[in-house]
Amino acid sequence: MREEEQKKRRAFHFSRKPQWSDFFLLPMWMRMLAVSAVTLLILTSVFFMAGNYLYYPQKVARDYYEAMLSGDWNRMYDCCRFPEAQFLSRKNFVNAMSYGTSEKEETPEIKNYRMRKKETDESGGTRTYTVNYTLQGVSEAQSDTVKIARGNQVMGPFYEWYIVPADLYVEDVEITVPEGADLYVDSVRILEQYEKEAESQESISVGGETVYEIPYLFVGYHTVRIHEKERTDYREIFYVEDDTPLEFLPELKLNDSTGKDIADLVEDAVQDFCEAGMKKDSYSKIRNYFSGEDDVQEKAKQAFEEFCRGVADDENTGLVNLTVTNIDTTVSNTDGTMNAEVSISYAAERVESRFFFFYRTVTESGTETLDLQIGSRGGEWKIQSWS
Repeated sequence: MREEEQKKRRAFHFSRKPQWSDFFLLPMWMRMLAVSAVTLLILTSVFFMAGNYLYYPQKVARDYYEAMLSGDWNRMYDCCRFPEAQFLSRKNFVNAMSYGTSEKEETPEIKNYRMRKKETDESGGTRTYTVNYTLQGVSEAQSDTVKIARGNQVMGPFYEWYIVPADLYVEDVEITVPEGADLYVDSVRILEQYEKEAESQESISVGGETVYEIPYLFVGYHTVRIHEKERTDYREIFYVEDDTPLEFLPELKLNDSTGKDIADLVEDAVQDFCEAGMKKDSYSKIRNYFSGEDDVQEKAKQAFEEFCRGVADDENTGLVNLTVTNIDTTVSNTDGTMNAEVSISYAAERVESRFFFFYRTVTESGTETLDLQIGSRGGEWKIQSWS
């Protein structure tokens, strides 16, 4: 009889549905094991869901397009991986992309975004996708092709993914500037290491010019500054679209301080030349106004000595008084040479012989014109030639 009742109880026990209260009837170790298993399952699911969301090719592509459409150039830069190069910095990218854009433009929202894998390389590290999306308020669908590459492993089976931005920069951009001028692109001075070798310039007519080859530049807007000593800087904003050679060959004007320095030199030289000549001083008094080349010094010395011979003394006729009343100097730059056109107004007294021992003093005034060529030697301006 007892055996039959026990069989009925066991049959009843296995035939009824498990209840939540039955869980608490289990031994403690079984309950802890069950809770741990469920917790592990939940955490694993969350881990893979988060990983698939954060580290998935489609995620970086969507971020890229959203950043591009909204003009968030910093975020767009973060989605890409560029070659290690001085001119491919974040700052240069933002400047190249943002010039001329308005911050008040409304950002279109992406709708119906879809990506379809087009091809994958053999290693699986690079994938090409076709991207189709529509924008809010725009009926026509947009389509593009984007290449995405796998980066470093982040955690477990997940990797970083980034856009391969082949269309965002240009390689080997040639820029031609006047010879001797300093070139600055995006506020960075282009050093001699970027200057092209002479033998590689066969296809370029180079006469008084220097050709630089910049390894990388972003597609977009850039600034150029050409600096040459004693001249006003030339500045321009230019657009790079491809590797078409660029030329910046402006005629640089003298800056105000340079023109004044040269004018002051010429006026001091004229005044000192006349004063030393009237006193018949040594040529050494004025030699520093002239360039140090032997032929220049010899010509200047001859001109000074000839002037001195025209000055009267106790036994000769000639100049007895000379006053420079005005000096007007116009400085210009022609074919890389500094020119000074000098107009000298003067008043003079000259002793002339009439006959035998009779003399007379003649007063005269007038204007003489000189054309001078000026050069820089050791940071100082010097007279090189005159006529």
